[in-house]
Amino acid sequence: MGNKAEKDTAYAFNNSDIIASYDLDMDVWHPHREKMASIAGEILPFGEADPVRILDLGVGSGYLTNKMIERFPHASIIAVDAASLMIDQAKLRLNANLGQITFKPVTFQELPEKERDLSGIDAAVSAFALHHLSREEKLRLFQFVHSILKPNGWFVNCDIFRSAVPAFEELFRHLQYVGVRERTRSLKNQEKSLEQIASEYTAKEKKDGDKLMTVAEEIDLLSEAGFQRNECFWREYREAVHGGIK
Repeated sequence: MGNKAEKDTAYAFNNSDIIASYDLDMDVWHPHREKMASIAGEILPFGEADPVRILDLGVGSGYLTNKMIERFPHASIIAVDAASLMIDQAKLRLNANLGQITFKPVTFQELPEKERDLSGIDAAVSAFALHHLSREEKLRLFQFVHSILKPNGWFVNCDIFRSAVPAFEELFRHLQYVGVRERTRSLKNQEKSLEQIASEYTAKEKKDGDKLMTVAEEIDLLSEAGFQRNECFWREYREAVHGGIK
């Protein structure tokens, strides 16, 4: 793996306080999470009866894996996450389907070396996880994903991105903070100013080691990794669903 900062980022979510409020916080910060997960399932060209193999990069609390199994009940899932406490949380959510899931407690940086035998994957998916990686780390991961996918295998990523235009980035962030203020009020019964929310979000980005790219940069990176057919399937402000086909 890389340096200490990368290790700290990889294990940042292995924290009981974070996990206790993780899903509620995700609902506050990312209101389109359900829609994005649904789009990921809609995009994948599999039927309900297909015994597909899906790699979930950053399983977290199991939200996206749960959506994949709901849509593809006969799927087998390889669920990757560096945070063992987060995997424990995912197991609670996915308790009824644990026989279909293989958990891999490994970082994205370690994955290409530690899971060399992975192959025959129909699709790789991810939600709100890969923006913690540097460009070089992400390229290496994309190359690994490309190598383990079957021909015509899919990669779909639901994540946050930055705008290439500073004025739009500022506008999109403001709109995000306004939404967070409203959802903090309705979901947590708390009142916070836009300034407080902006400060908390900036601190969170720094602590989590966020390294946002633009959607165009991500799609170019997929091409560099070997994917031939790449597209942005959905976007609203700083959130998007994009991917490619091997």
